[in-house]
Amino acid sequence: MTKPASLVRTLLATLAFAAASGSALAQNFITDKAEVEKLLTGATFIGVYLRTESAYTLKFGTDGTLTDTTGAKARWWVDEQGRYCREWLDGKLKGNTGCMNVELEDGQVALYSEGKKVVEGIIAGQ
Repeated sequence: MTKPASLVRTLLATLAFAAASGSALAQNFITDKAEVEKLLTGATFIGVYLRTESAYTLKFGTDGTLTDTTGAKARWWVDEQGRYCREWLDGKLKGNTGCMNVELEDGQVALYSEGKKVVEGIIAGQ
């Protein structure tokens, strides 16, 4: 039989591990459309594309244009759920459309696709 104190320690250790590993419990998405628009409009995202662990830059134009590290062009907008959305107009992702949740914590920005963190970094140049 497990003692209550031992059970509490195990539960606390599990919660601490989950928080440290950036699990779903730690996600704090921005859901306000205006807040995401203010964060991204005219800004440059500088970070890491986690799937390839490579440097990644997105330049968000004030006119809804978007350019990535390779120079590929897209249009971007924020939907009613406060998700950053884009449609690639050229480059290897031409025609690809999708929306991502935005998380901002302690100056760090992360973008999530279908609940999985795909990029993280900072916002500069607003």
